Amino acid sequence: MRYPAFMRFLFPLLCVLLTAGCGGRSISNTHARDAILEQPQSALEKEDVAVVKIIQVSGSEAIAETQLKTAFRLEKVNGKWVVREVRIGHNQWEKVDNLGKALSAVKTEDTRKMLDQIAEGIRKYREADGNLPPFKDYIALSDLLTPKYLTPLIRLDSWGQPLEATHPDPNTILLRSAGPDGRFGTPDDIRSTVTR
Repeated sequence: MRYPAFMRFLFPLLCVLLTAGCGGRSISNTHARDAILEQPQSALEKEDVAVVKIIQVSGSEAIAETQLKTAFRLEKVNGKWVVREVRIGHNQWEKVDNLGKALSAVKTEDTRKMLDQIAEGIRKYREADGNLPPFKDYIALSDLLTPKYLTPLIRLDSWGQPLEATHPDPNTILLRSAGPDGRFGTPDDIRSTVTR
């Protein structure tokens, strides 16, 4: 899937974790800003990025809170101003709707990968035990799988919503995320099935 140029630049910033070749030293505001400016597809210049705060997570990871030069193109619709496009730094204008769709697509793909990891953990449990794991809900299932069959512990989807696990029949486990709309039982649910 192709994402708008804006997303190809912005998504690494939304992930927020910066890794810098600082050899275990703390990262400075200048190093963080320079790392952001070096992102592929970046049309930012030094004056477009102000690092507000650095939080050192470990010797090789940090979170950089920034202010980015941003412009919004608005349009008056039925007497009300609405945002139609956005531009960060000197990048091209991107439709706000496209930005939302691209973010949703990334989160959907990340959630699919999470469900695949959990399904693989269930398969490993099944190979070791000869049966599917017994559970009453997803929390009990994830507690049973982690850390021996599933690492790291996964409890929430990419939207920060709880995952669900059910037994549609004794030989099947259905894993499910409510998807972008946050409601189970709608067409955007994300599913993975493991059978005996």
